Amino acid sequence: MRFQRLDATFGTLERRSLSLAPGLNIIESPNESGKSTLSAFLRTMLYGIPTRERGTLADKSRYLPWSGAPMQGTLDLDTEVYGAITLRRDTARANSPMGRFSATYAGTGDEIPGLTGFDCGETLLGVPREVYERSAFVRQSSLSIDPDAELERRIAALITTGEEGRSYSEAAAALKKQLNARRSNARNGQIPALEREIESDEAALAELRRLQAEQSEAETMIAALREQEDALRADIKTHDLADRREQYLARAQAKHDAEHAEREARIIRRMLEDTHVPSRETLEENRGRLYAVDDLTRQAKDAEKSRQDAEASLGEYRRTPKPRALRGLAFLWLVLFIICIALAALSLLSTPLLPPAMRWAIVAAPAFAALFALELRRGGRQQKAYQQQLDALTEALREADAACGVLKAQRERTMEAVYADVPAGDEASARAYVHENLARYDTLAQVEADARSKRQYYETHPAPDLKEVPAFAVKRPERSREALSYELERITERRAEAQSRVDYTAGRLRSVGDAGELETALAQKRERLETAQDEYDAIALAMETLGHANGSLQSRFSPALGKRAAEYFAALTGGKYDAVALDRSFRALTTEAGASVAHDAALLSQGASDQLYLAVRLAICDMVLPEDRHIPLVLDDALINFDDARCKAALDLLLRVAETRQILLLTCQHREAAYLAGRDNVNILTL
Repeated sequence: MRFQRLDATFGTLERRSLSLAPGLNIIESPNESGKSTLSAFLRTMLYGIPTRERGTLADKSRYLPWSGAPMQGTLDLDTEVYGAITLRRDTARANSPMGRFSATYAGTGDEIPGLTGFDCGETLLGVPREVYERSAFVRQSSLSIDPDAELERRIAALITTGEEGRSYSEAAAALKKQLNARRSNARNGQIPALEREIESDEAALAELRRLQAEQSEAETMIAALREQEDALRADIKTHDLADRREQYLARAQAKHDAEHAEREARIIRRMLEDTHVPSRETLEENRGRLYAVDDLTRQAKDAEKSRQDAEASLGEYRRTPKPRALRGLAFLWLVLFIICIALAALSLLSTPLLPPAMRWAIVAAPAFAALFALELRRGGRQQKAYQQQLDALTEALREADAACGVLKAQRERTMEAVYADVPAGDEASARAYVHENLARYDTLAQVEADARSKRQYYETHPAPDLKEVPAFAVKRPERSREALSYELERITERRAEAQSRVDYTAGRLRSVGDAGELETALAQKRERLETAQDEYDAIALAMETLGHANGSLQSRFSPALGKRAAEYFAALTGGKYDAVALDRSFRALTTEAGASVAHDAALLSQGASDQLYLAVRLAICDMVLPEDRHIPLVLDDALINFDDARCKAALDLLLRVAETRQILLLTCQHREAAYLAGRDNVNILTL
């Protein structure tokens, strides 16, 4: 089989097409340009995307197209089974990338019957995914091989029998599964489960006895608390009897008090009517007038004091000397101005050649004139200010006189209004009259309110049934009703808690079950535990025996595979190593030519280790893969750790292998293409 052409929208590959030839295809591409993605695409087209993988590193997440387009691709193949065919996978549902599959014959486009996306790879290559990934498909930095039961069966058949149905790993796994079914660790398995059940049943029996004792104790407490509740309720009932008697007596007293207050109210009202006392509203109005009179009296006193203060201020201000317009400085500036004018006139009469004093007088004359005018204006302003202050004080005195007169007139008018309503000849009598009669009205209102309150109490409290009212006084308990009620509530809560414990205990007893049944089940489980332990010991012995047998088989695990790998490794290393041995875990050992000590692959350099495992891979391909399928070999940067000499040896070896098997060598370097340029059966591509 060989790959012919691919078209991919897969990861970093966006609608990327690539045509492949028979033989050795060297695909050059720098890092992060899609080489590993291309190899993953080929594997996906054959075997699909694993659906059980989760997380960002799962193929269905890792290879989502960067453009956001749906994952899809086609792959043209030339197969031994069906001839030239085309595989197509695309995404119909977001949760199933590359889930839609079709396989058609090239040229006709007819569907290939029976070939599905699930079994496509195994049908075309003849091996399952696990064997393909451990043989002909080498991912980046993954030349080493991890164990797999299917690959182990195929290689084990090379020893003697030729049967592929035997695998130590599967036999050991089956025994391990049976062993784990009985005990895998301290918590899992049949034996720990039985031990836990026995421990649980023993704890249940102990719990059963404890619950029975707790239930008996709670029932005794409930009986004692009920007795206390009965005693408290009896005391509360005594309080009820005393309350009913007191309520009966209070209702009767309220009726008596209401009738007495009503009689007193009628007497007061008749007295007010007989003495022709004005209404309460009239008296209230006149009391307000008297309050206003008091306020006016205070205001009048304040106004009189203000008038006296204004009169005193005016008299004092009038005694202050009145300012003059011409004061000392004004006379000085005037004299100096006249002197300057005189000097100027003399200078004009005597000679045109003026002495300095004359020139100074001519210059200073205007200045002295300005100073004189300024001082004269200042004196005028002072006279005006004096007159304005005098006028203001005079106006204030006039206003104070007017205010005193207004307040006195208002007081007199207010008192006249009071005398019109109140039979009194002077202010003191009027005040006493208003005060006394308002006090009578207050007393009347209080008596009437008291009468209404008593009457309301009497009418809103229906007469009790005399049969329920004790004939004689009842002695109340020493504790109050509140204290008794609180104590009763507390004891009731305690009894409810005790009853809850009884109910809970009864439920727990039912859930725990019968003691006899528990003891019977416990005996059966102990017997089953003994049987399971015997089986566990037998299986452990069988595993130990199988391990010893496998140890002897390890020493002769597939000599043919080791021999073939040694041939390839010798070719890759120029004959430095001539022996290779593998165990069932695919740990490789190699021996230098002429030496007797084997070296573990882990002790070799990274390059030598990669060369050893490349040799093992090629040997596995030769001996395990179906000879009639010619499965292509995919190598992703497999030679990156090889030095130049061994890289050339590896390329020569791969070129020989490519005569019978198509090889795809993906590399980020140019040395492979440079070395094989111009060779036959070599196709150099750029991704």
